[in-house]
Amino acid sequence: MSLYALVSPGGSAGTTTTALAITLTWPQPVILAECDPAGGDILAGLFAGHMHAPRGLLGVAFETGAEPVVMSARPGGHLAPLDGSGSRMLLAGLSDPRQAPGLTPAWPAIARTLASQPCDVIADCGRLDAGDGQPSSVLADAELAAMVIRASLRQIAAARPRIEMLADLRGGTERVGLLIVGDKGHSAAEISRTLGVRVLARIPSDVRTAAVLSDGVGRRSSLDDRPLLRAAKTAGRALVNAAAGFADVGSGLAGVNGSLA
Repeated sequence: MSLYALVSPGGSAGTTTTALAITLTWPQPVILAECDPAGGDILAGLFAGHMHAPRGLLGVAFETGAEPVVMSARPGGHLAPLDGSGSRMLLAGLSDPRQAPGLTPAWPAIARTLASQPCDVIADCGRLDAGDGQPSSVLADAELAAMVIRASLRQIAAARPRIEMLADLRGGTERVGLLIVGDKGHSAAEISRTLGVRVLARIPSDVRTAAVLSDGVGRRSSLDDRPLLRAAKTAGRALVNAAAGFADVGSGLAGVNGSLA
């Protein structure tokens, strides 16, 4: 199946919350893989530390070799359930950012494992920076890499060199896109022109729902009816369409909290 990578320019863009919202609205089996070298947030966030930590990303890194690892949700396995559907799973990330440099030689094999799973995988790659420990192979091998940004000048300025880094990793920006978080700031058209990358979707500011997903604050019931989850479902379709090579990924997305480039 397909591997999609989400990445941040830094500055609390909302990448993990966006990745989680998209995963929870994905229409078929999917794994959310926490590949952020700064560490994973979901076990301590959404689950508030109440879920037993699976073997997760480190387990895959230790076991992977010439052949991709078959990731499992069985007891003692790599994956944990994200909800009660049985089809949305979590590959928990690092618990300590000091572990990240040790993953550097393992990232190519981890990327092969993620891309070889019998379901789609959404990889939260965190902030893209130079240096060791970055999940460069995941970003290079994904069907589509999407940068999650807010529409502020600060975020746009931080995104510019990182879009160039993605282009270097992927041999161009043909399958690189933007997910804009928030209701205010520069327009999607302005951001697309400035960065030279198409906007896939704009996701509204929904503080109440974001608090549930990022910190486990509030009830998880009826999330599907909230603005963040509705927009995430549309954003997920945009990822799939862009990866499939549709030239006009925004044609069916106007109206998701604003017009799209």
